[in-house]
Amino acid sequence: MKSSYKSLKIFYDNNNFNIKFLPSFFRPLYKKEVLVKIKYSNLNYKDALSVTGTSRIIRGNCLVPGLDFSGTVIDSNSSKYTKGDDVLATGAGLGETIDGGFSEYAYVPENILIKLPNKLSLFSSMQIGTAGFTAAISIDKMIHNKQKISSGPIAITGASGGVGSIAINILSNLGFEIIAITKKNNVNSYLKKIGASKVFKLKNYSNDNFLNKTLFAGAVDNVGGEILNWIIKSTSNSGNIICVGMALNHKLNTSVFPFIIRGINLLGVSSTNYPNNKRKYIWKNLSNKYKPNKLNIINSKCINMEDIVKYSKKIISGKSIGKVIIKIS
Repeated sequence: MKSSYKSLKIFYDNNNFNIKFLPSFFRPLYKKEVLVKIKYSNLNYKDALSVTGTSRIIRGNCLVPGLDFSGTVIDSNSSKYTKGDDVLATGAGLGETIDGGFSEYAYVPENILIKLPNKLSLFSSMQIGTAGFTAAISIDKMIHNKQKISSGPIAITGASGGVGSIAINILSNLGFEIIAITKKNNVNSYLKKIGASKVFKLKNYSNDNFLNKTLFAGAVDNVGGEILNWIIKSTSNSGNIICVGMALNHKLNTSVFPFIIRGINLLGVSSTNYPNNKRKYIWKNLSNKYKPNKLNIINSKCINMEDIVKYSKKIISGKSIGKVIIKIS
C-alpha cells in the first residue's frame, strides 16, 4: 500500500476559504474504526455549497467534504466489518464534522457504515446516494403519517434536483400523482420521464391570503421560504408536508390558519442526524419497495474528482439537473 492518498480538502484560516487536492497519510486504526477504499461518491447541493465556499458547511478549519460514499473495506478494527466487505455511508457527519467522501480512502467509525444491500451495487447505491436516502426518509415519514394516494396529488419543489428527482420517481412508482414544481426552463420532458404527472412552472404565486385554494394533498419541499409558505396555504385537509431543504431561504413566515383549520402537518427531515439504527431499514427499502427505476435518467453525469469544483459551481448557479456521481477510484 502507498504511504499516502489523494484527498480534496477545505481550509478556513481566519474565515478565509481555500480548497486544494493534497495527500493524506495512512495511520493505525482507532478502536471500532474501519478503513474504506472509496469507489464512488456524489455531488450534493450541500457539497456544492461547501466546495464553492458559498456556505461554511464544515465544522472546523480543515476537512474533506463529501456527504456520502460507497467502497470496500480494506482494514478493520471492528467486529462488524471485515476486509472485502462492500459498504456505503451517507450523512452522519461526513463532510461536516468528520472527513467525507471526496478522498481515495476514508477512516470512519463503524456505526455510520451500512453493508451494501444485496440488490444494490457500489455504483447504484451512489446513484441513489444522500439525495435518495433523504427522499426515502421523507416518503417513509409521509406514508407512516397516513398520506393516502386517494387524497390527491403530491407537490415536489426543487423538482429537478437530486432529492426532488428521486422523490418524484419513488412516489410515482408507489402510485401517487405528482406535481413537479420548478423555476427552471426546459425541464418538463425530464420531469415527466422520471414520473411527474404535471409540471408547474413557478412564476407568480400569492401569499396574500391566510389560506389558498387547495392544490395539493401533500408535498416534499426542498426550497423553504415563501414557496414553502405558499405550499402550506395550498395543501388540503390533513396533508403532510415534508421539509427537507432551504435552497431558497431558511426563513418561514406563515400563519397558524392552515394548521388549525385544515390540520396540515409540517414534518421535518434531517438525513444527517437520522438515527443510525434506522439507516439499515431505509436502505433496505431503497433496495426493494422504494428502489427508483429511473436512475439512469436522473444521474446525468459521472465525473472525476478533478471536476468537483467545476460542477459544484454549476449546481450553485442552478444549471444542473438530476444528480452528479463522482468516480473516486
